[in-house]
Amino acid sequence: MDGHFSVQFKFTSLVLIVALIAGLGGCGTVAQLFYVVKGLKVKALYDGLEKSTVAVVCVSDASSYGPDSLTRVVGEALGARLARDVPKIKVIDQHRIENWKDTHGWNEVDYVALGRGVGAQKVVAVKIDSYSIHEGTTMFKGRTMLTTTVYDVEKDGVVVFSQGPGEYQFPKSHGRPAISTNARNFEVAYLSLLVESIARNFCDYERVDAIAEDAIE
Repeated sequence: MDGHFSVQFKFTSLVLIVALIAGLGGCGTVAQLFYVVKGLKVKALYDGLEKSTVAVVCVSDASSYGPDSLTRVVGEALGARLARDVPKIKVIDQHRIENWKDTHGWNEVDYVALGRGVGAQKVVAVKIDSYSIHEGTTMFKGRTMLTTTVYDVEKDGVVVFSQGPGEYQFPKSHGRPAISTNARNFEVAYLSLLVESIARNFCDYERVDAIAEDAIE
């Protein structure tokens, strides 16, 4: 099992990201920026999850060997985000999904069978191919290679949305010195941003939030 897929803490909720953008050019510039972009919504790339019963399934190479903390973290957090902000969506509980997989010996990627088994109309599948939060021995930098796919169970599993494979990384430039944080705190913050980046395929969001996150380095 690849050690990159181990997560050493229990993820209980999404972390609130505080955007510090004072370095963008002074109070005047910041005020003008917020005036211009505040309230401007960026539309979701795919809005077909609205009014649907949805199963969120996250898998990695490690999850083929049994329960995997990373995929459980991402699956639960993404499901919570979609339930909060996608209109009239019903997100199936992760425990129900895991119970179905255990009962049916689910060790292959058959999202349609899983979707039918748990009563989902659509399945949001997140496949994590690689994951790391370290940049050498003295820096933290999150990198995740992933693919996000939506299967329409009612249409025999036709793919209605797909993005990737692509890499999500943070910080986008240089890594964060280990002296300024610890592995647990960095990983919690990184995973919350990772989940948010996936959720924005399906949820409208404020443009100012994306600008603020880009400013965090």
